[in-house]
Amino acid sequence: MTRVVIDASVLASAAVAHPNSPSSRLIDAAKAGEVDVVACARLLAELQRALTGRYFRDRMVADDRLAFEALLREIAGLLPDPDDPPRLLRDPRDDYIVALARAASVDAIVTGDKDLLDHAGLGPRAITPREACEHFGLT
Repeated sequence: MTRVVIDASVLASAAVAHPNSPSSRLIDAAKAGEVDVVACARLLAELQRALTGRYFRDRMVADDRLAFEALLREIAGLLPDPDDPPRLLRDPRDDYIVALARAASVDAIVTGDKDLLDHAGLGPRAITPREACEHFGLT
């Protein structure tokens, strides 16, 4: 089975995106057991902060935000937060995502973050939601 870490921005986008968007298809695939999503408390806290920001508050009622967060806790395999991840990226606040992905031996990190996408030789590799859908056959 395909195993991924999906960053908080992609998860937040899925919460308000069109049902056929790549980020929504990834969540649907996780719900159907076709994709194994790995997360940690830090990633879920980052998602929660995003969903309570103005952009998402204007697009989602509180009950829908809570339901989406609960869905992710249900479908994601939760691992402990990485302790003191090694410095790899321009923004050290994102290093935990790479450390989480490595600890979970995922196939890819799904993100829209250019720092991750443009990092040469990053392992596991970073791909966009659209690339993930194409690569993993999610239509």
